Amino acid sequence: MSNMGSKVTIILIIILILLMGGYITGRAIFSEKKVFISQYVLNQFNAEFNVNSDETVLCLLGERVLEGWRITNTYKPRIINTSLNSMEYESCGADEAYKNVIGFWHNHNHGLCELSDSDMFAFGGDYYKYNIELSIVHCDTNRMGIYTKDIINAEGYTFEQDSLKYEII
Repeated sequence: MSNMGSKVTIILIIILILLMGGYITGRAIFSEKKVFISQYVLNQFNAEFNVNSDETVLCLLGERVLEGWRITNTYKPRIINTSLNSMEYESCGADEAYKNVIGFWHNHNHGLCELSDSDMFAFGGDYYKYNIELSIVHCDTNRMGIYTKDIINAEGYTFEQDSLKYEII
């Protein structure tokens, strides 16, 4: 085999190993991550959104999957204080009864599907303390912004454009 042919073979083997390693560890590369939401959970989101003019929160239960995240259920944490534009609540990761918390959902009934500064601060704390990976802002019926720490940390991101896509399952 020629010297050039062996270099190409080695490069192809390295790329194959990286791709296989990504799929085995659940960190597939070169693919856009997506959030999979059951109709049951989407109905919970819409019900909470429609009955609460003040901010409220739901903790997201589910799992990380090859293609992104799958939300299977929710629960409501203890809410300490809430108003139209702010809320204080017990962190979703603090409740030891739930081991599969992957994120939190909250409403912005004024139509902005983006994280406020205080939302980002709370999300950052939950991410580092409890490894909570998703933050969902619900701003209209069936309209949400879904964010990860990577999206928030990206330079030049815009909330509406960089929100993760979701699929109803």
